[in-house]
Amino acid sequence: MVLVGFVMAMTAPIELLYAIKLGLSTAQVTVFIMVSALGAIVIDVLGTRVITRIDARATIAIGLVLFAASEGCYALSQGATGLFASRLLQGVASAAIAGAALQVSVRLHSSRPHHVLGSNQGLQLLGAAFGAPTGGIVASLLAGLDGYRLSFLVCAGLGVVVAVVAVLLLPGLPPPPGSGRPQIGLPDFAIPPLLRLALSLGLFGNYLRSGIENTALPLVGNAYGLSAANIGFALGLLSAVEIGVLALSGRLFDRIPPARCLAVALLLGIGAVVVLATVQDLRGFLVAAALFGVVDGVALSAPPVLIVALSPNASTGVATYRIACGVGSFLGSGSVNLLIAVLGAAGGLAVVSGVLAVGVVLARSTGRRIAPGFPASG
Repeated sequence: MVLVGFVMAMTAPIELLYAIKLGLSTAQVTVFIMVSALGAIVIDVLGTRVITRIDARATIAIGLVLFAASEGCYALSQGATGLFASRLLQGVASAAIAGAALQVSVRLHSSRPHHVLGSNQGLQLLGAAFGAPTGGIVASLLAGLDGYRLSFLVCAGLGVVVAVVAVLLLPGLPPPPGSGRPQIGLPDFAIPPLLRLALSLGLFGNYLRSGIENTALPLVGNAYGLSAANIGFALGLLSAVEIGVLALSGRLFDRIPPARCLAVALLLGIGAVVVLATVQDLRGFLVAAALFGVVDGVALSAPPVLIVALSPNASTGVATYRIACGVGSFLGSGSVNLLIAVLGAAGGLAVVSGVLAVGVVLARSTGRRIAPGFPASG
């Protein structure tokens, strides 16, 4: 999973810059940003009955090959049309890889999936921490657009290599018995109320990652006059804490029910927002970033554990969770940016606090309805 995270993050920091250098307008850049999320949501929604019914090893290999193809398309792009197509294919591939990675985790460790769901995401983040700067370093080896294209081509080659490694090292991971034939179509939305609550909690982790990590913190830091280096250091601190929390989440949930952990984490998130809004200097910014690392780690690891335990089987559970991930990411990236633009940093953060408060109520309500012994009994 470290290699998967490395490949998927390698060109992330340069893609937007590449689009701008190719002359895309502001409106076209906006479309470029959104089209990836659109591709991911389509796969997560329409592919639920596919990814749960085929071998997970094959799915992750196919996803990596598609991702490599999208990187090759980036390198060949000359304008908006090529970039939009590349971005759409990248979104499709990313959703396939993310869904397959979850399937690999729960099929390899079917007896206690809560021990691997968080650590799986942590390993991918660890790989991303090394992949993102590597892409920038490769891009700097050649001048202008040639450097960007070199980075895309190197990433494409690595994607194929990692796909081959996955096929060689992973065992066959067939779907659960009785899954049926793969079928493209809408998932079954007739789900029990408790599972519906757990799915709503699944929105929060990716809402926070897209809305806080990728949007609010950079915007607020810039508004406070912090340097790009200080903002980058704070985001690195957040990621380090988040990776640690994800790695330890399985043992944490053995001792404390995940719904209770999530409620406490979201309360901590409200505290982090207060610190960010009131202590408007580097010290407060770093403290808030570290706190958000804890919050995001729990918010990304607790919901899939709840959803898997409440689903008919683990494969169906993580596939359903992927839908919540896509919607959460889409809402986070769009709404938080708009809130800060319209209401300012303080107003936007106040609304984020309200969203977190709703999450606390939902987590407590979910926790009260779950039987004792969870998740070990699931």
